[in-house]
Amino acid sequence: MNKVRKYATFDELKSCENKTIRDLSVLKKHNAFKKVIMKSTKINIPDGGINTERGIVYPMPPKGKQIIMLVASFFAAILLGFIISGIPGDLSEIATGVLYFVFIIIFILGYSIWIGWMKLKILNAFKKTILNGVKNILTKNEAEFKNDLSFPEEKVLELLLASQKSTKIFVIMGWLFGVLCGIISLSFDTSINKPILFVLVIIFAAGFGHLLYYFGRRGYFPFPEE
Repeated sequence: MNKVRKYATFDELKSCENKTIRDLSVLKKHNAFKKVIMKSTKINIPDGGINTERGIVYPMPPKGKQIIMLVASFFAAILLGFIISGIPGDLSEIATGVLYFVFIIIFILGYSIWIGWMKLKILNAFKKTILNGVKNILTKNEAEFKNDLSFPEEKVLELLLASQKSTKIFVIMGWLFGVLCGIISLSFDTSINKPILFVLVIIFAAGFGHLLYYFGRRGYFPFPEE
C-alpha cells in the first residue's frame, strides 16, 4: 500500500521557495502592494470615501494626478519661498536663502518622513504573512500560502487610512520650521517690522503644511517604487 507523502522533497521545496521570494518581493513596492490587496479584496471606495471608526478612507486618485500634485507641490514650495523672501526687499543673501529654502525643506523632509513611516507600517502588517508563508512552504501548503497573501478588507482599509492620515506630518513640519524660521528672522537686518515678518513666516509655512496635508489626506501623494 502506497504511503501518502506528508512533506515535500528538496526540489519541490526549492521551487516553492523561489516562488515565495518572487511573491514576497512585491511587498517592497507600494504600487505592487496596492495591486495585490485591491485585487484580493475587490474594495470599491466611493468618491466620498468610506467612513470608518478611525476616519474617512478616501479613494486613491489616478497615478497621473498624484505625479502632477507632487510636482506642483515642489514648485509651490519654490514660489512661496520666492514670495516670502522678496517681501522685505533688503535682506542679505543668507537671510534670503533661509526664507527661500524653508518651504522646500518642509515639503522634502515631510514627504521623506511619511515614506519612511509607511514602509514600517507595511512591513509590520506583513510580518504575520511572511511567517505563515515560511511555515506553509515547509509543509507544501500552497492553498494556505495563497490565502496568506490575501488581506481582509478591514486590514486594507486600515493601511490606506494610515497612509492618508500620516500625511499630517506636513502640518507638524510646517509649524516647526515656521516657528524656527520666524525666530531666526528676528535677527535679520531689515527695514520691515520684525514682528510682522515673524508672523508672516509662520503663517506662510504653517499654511503650506496644512495645504499639503489637505491633499495628502485625500491620497494625492504617490508612494515611490523602489
